[in-house]
Amino acid sequence: MCKEGEEEEILTMKKMWRGAGAAALATALVAVQNVASAQGSSVGSSTVTSPVVQQGDHDPFYDTAGLAAGEPGEVLKTAQAAYSNIFGPYHYNLPRTATKIMYSTLNSVGESTPVTGYVVEPVTPWSGPGPRPTLVIGRGTVGQGDQCAPSKNWPLDGQPDPVAAGRLVNLEGLYDWIFASNGVRVVVTDYVGMGTPGVHTYMNKDDQAHAMLDAARAAREIVQGNGQEFGQVGFYGHSQGGGASAAALETAATYAPDLSVAGGYASAPPADLDAVQRNIDGSDLVGAIGFTINGLLERFPHLPPMLDEHLSTQGHQTLNRLADMCTREITEEFGYQTTDQWTTTGQRLDELLADLPEAREAMDAQFIGHGKPVAPAMIVSGQHDLNVEYLQGKQLAQRWCAAGGAVVYRDDFMPKIGEYNHFAQAVTGGVFGMQFMLDRFRNKPVVGACAIPDAPPGSVEGSVAGSGEMAITGSQVTGS
Repeated sequence: MCKEGEEEEILTMKKMWRGAGAAALATALVAVQNVASAQGSSVGSSTVTSPVVQQGDHDPFYDTAGLAAGEPGEVLKTAQAAYSNIFGPYHYNLPRTATKIMYSTLNSVGESTPVTGYVVEPVTPWSGPGPRPTLVIGRGTVGQGDQCAPSKNWPLDGQPDPVAAGRLVNLEGLYDWIFASNGVRVVVTDYVGMGTPGVHTYMNKDDQAHAMLDAARAAREIVQGNGQEFGQVGFYGHSQGGGASAAALETAATYAPDLSVAGGYASAPPADLDAVQRNIDGSDLVGAIGFTINGLLERFPHLPPMLDEHLSTQGHQTLNRLADMCTREITEEFGYQTTDQWTTTGQRLDELLADLPEAREAMDAQFIGHGKPVAPAMIVSGQHDLNVEYLQGKQLAQRWCAAGGAVVYRDDFMPKIGEYNHFAQAVTGGVFGMQFMLDRFRNKPVVGACAIPDAPPGSVEGSVAGSGEMAITGSQVTGS
């Protein structure tokens, strides 16, 4: 246990490193954009400023009262929002506005539910073959509270500054800029239950896959409604977004066969929640385990009575607090706790769930890797990632390859920098992921598919005992 002074020192160092990481992310992604964009610059800064949405503020756009249930991907409402003018008078091929959308999706139990997000329509022409492509981006873990939703945050203009507000995950909004400046339409989903009624079902495989796929359908409705052709679709994400992208790729063939999917990128995908949970317990992001449990309790109504008797008073209070928090808040309030403090038995949550068959079944239902991707995929996993377990990400690539998928796999090249490897991979993996997706939209051949290297002995920092020991056999690859 840390003494009080030591805890304050760790927190101060943590804030300093996160601030440095934020600057590095912004610098690196803008640098990548400058290299990747081959188009001339023509768009200035936004001249419209939306009011900043603070926690507790009411934004009528997110009201769902009186809305009829729609078909999957049906647009329920739209609103224009100013896009960030962070570059002031400098021109970065960015539109002045984005379109906030509310659309319908099916959750994992088949219920129609509204989801929000936003669409960035480029001003740069698409220079590749066919109509302008659309990339659906799933953000990394932003939190579970409604105020954490990507459409309520930067880079929509006037929303909380990601550095000042400590919502550094929203710096992934720079992905929007890079793809839009290359002529690719971008759609960002808020996922199920973030900004809309209910608890955000964090890491629910089908909820996240359907939200991604139906975001593409919603964009298609808007594009075709404007008399334009709708082109190929791709999926992109890091961390939670990597899991959402992977789930969308695996689910698209059965849930959305009407979409022409060019490919997808999944960085640090939490494909095996059991391995991820054991890895993240006791880390700075241990609160994400609570996000997962809250999501399971929301979607599986038979679980709350079962878990109630096994959760301590601290456990109940923690889960209730986490349901309304963003990622920075969970690291500051709950970072480095272990979940044995949340149970009456003194077991960690992964041990407790293993003893409860119904809870184990609900967790196992979120496993990604029983099928194969509908299109070529790139997966990046980090040997030094202390949050999302390394080997389970590599195993996803192996499973997909065994099932006949075309998967380009990369170990993240970042050297060990402690808990910051996971955050850094949004950049270090993204350098390859962005080019991979642009190549898919340009119909270039996939190079290096299923050439998956073994992990160097003794080099895996981000793995826990018992993970990655399962051989990949044909019996483990089944259709989904």
